[in-house]
Amino acid sequence: MKGQIKNVICGMILLGAFCACSSPTVSPEEDSPVSANSSSSVAVVTSSSSVFSSSSAFILSSSSASLSAIYEGVEISGLYTTRDSVAAYLCKFGALPKIYVDKDSAQTLYELSGKSFSKWNFNPYQELGVMVGGDSFENAEGMFPGENYRECDVDYSGENRGTRRLVYGDSCEIYFTADHYETFERLEF
Repeated sequence: MKGQIKNVICGMILLGAFCACSSPTVSPEEDSPVSANSSSSVAVVTSSSSVFSSSSAFILSSSSASLSAIYEGVEISGLYTTRDSVAAYLCKFGALPKIYVDKDSAQTLYELSGKSFSKWNFNPYQELGVMVGGDSFENAEGMFPGENYRECDVDYSGENRGTRRLVYGDSCEIYFTADHYETFERLEF
């Protein structure tokens, strides 16, 4: 019994250590490395990044040793919710973590809980224990190459789904938006 408790405590400590490193600490300046001025189409970018522009948004490219470390650390059984850990999971396993359900399933779960769904004015993770993802991303403006793309929510905080999403293709092509599709950052592993 004492050995089992010790193993559980050690597992919790290790899980906490991994979660801490998979949830990046972002300063306010790093949280929005791209700012677009729509009238003059100017982007302000950190020096270690490159920008690709399209008709309506800017794409920032990001690659680092920490993304590689997170990629190595994700496991198929993990329940990941942060930008970097979900992106690494997508790239490594070609699917979303099991905690994700599509919009229709999340809506059904919400209604099965006895509540009436009218809009996404709730946090699915807090209310249902799930994240929303896997639905098609239309790519209507042709921002990304001709591949089929899907989207998923990441980094829930607060009362609703928020604005942070990953848009991803089949070949580990993953983009992050913190501002609900206004700007994108490409994540490379």
